[in-house]
Amino acid sequence: MAVQHERIRDDLLSAVQLQLLGEHRTKRIVAIIEIPSLLYLVIGFLVMMALAAYMTRTLQLIFGSSKRAMTERAEELSPDSEDILMSTTPARGGQSTPESVEVNLQRPLPSRDAHQADDSQSRRTLVDSDADRPSLPPQAPIPPSRSNRWAAIITTRLDLLTWSAIFLLVGLPVYYAAGYAMPIHLSFNILTYFLAVFLPESWKRYLHPVLVSSLFTVLGIWVLGLIKGDSLPVTLAAYKTGVGYTEVWSGVYGLPGAGNLLASVLDASIVSFALPVYRYRRELKQHFASIIIPNVAISVGSLFAYPYICYAVGISAQRSLAFVARSLTLALAVPAAANLGGDLNTVAALAIMSGIIGVLVGERMLAFLKIPQGFAS
Repeated sequence: MAVQHERIRDDLLSAVQLQLLGEHRTKRIVAIIEIPSLLYLVIGFLVMMALAAYMTRTLQLIFGSSKRAMTERAEELSPDSEDILMSTTPARGGQSTPESVEVNLQRPLPSRDAHQADDSQSRRTLVDSDADRPSLPPQAPIPPSRSNRWAAIITTRLDLLTWSAIFLLVGLPVYYAAGYAMPIHLSFNILTYFLAVFLPESWKRYLHPVLVSSLFTVLGIWVLGLIKGDSLPVTLAAYKTGVGYTEVWSGVYGLPGAGNLLASVLDASIVSFALPVYRYRRELKQHFASIIIPNVAISVGSLFAYPYICYAVGISAQRSLAFVARSLTLALAVPAAANLGGDLNTVAALAIMSGIIGVLVGERMLAFLKIPQGFAS
């Protein structure tokens, strides 16, 4: 009944708009109002980033946080036990005479006799005679041998060559003979990422390697599936079969896909994030209030504001709930959206795009907001 009432209300609103504005003007307004979800992501990202930046700076000014943390971080990253030179000895209390390693004695210059003066004169004469000779072109270094050149190429491109061999020698036969797609999909995905990383730095400012590799991976595995006779949905289902390491531990039988292996690596990256957190533990303790208050405030605001605003502008309910977790990393955003009943495909795209937008415009936006360098770091 609720769905029928909502559909009748939409039909009545459309009829009223057509009567009052006309068909062409109504289509023009609808084309403006129906903004894609990606644009709402960008707008929300800019608003939330500005709010977080000003809130963090205000809290740092209130709590008196300054650039003292930079000095403490330098001490934390370079402990005394690692920075002490082996040739020096720390000073000891009550020591009256310095040790031999602490005294910087220089040997006096030896006196020059007449024989040394004659030798220096003869050397000067030889130098002058050499200067009168015609200058020869600089000698080019001996070019490396072919074996050395190939060895340098192999060692610098070992990962690329390894995954290329897996794609050609393992992926293609297994995919077209046995029908198992994981080796060819995984190797092709990694190869596209390697090629995206090789792009010039000026290009990578706008063509992020994650976007480029994702686009060419989908296109590439689509072509490989068409050669076999599979459609795009079937190929994507083989890319991520839903059998990850948690399902294997639970006793679920099945073969994992390339997407499941990459998702497992992504879960491991969450554990590795503890290493930089421990490394910057002193800075995190000092700025605890400046970090935790904006995060909690923005998280609560996103939880209650994002779904309502997105649903009000016409985005479906599941996709609106996916916007709640757009600020989380992908490994945490997917289970968070699943617990709320949000669309998993939407939250994956939102989490990835949020990270890419932050890399592309983060520093420029902080400079535009007049956030000092010390506070931004």
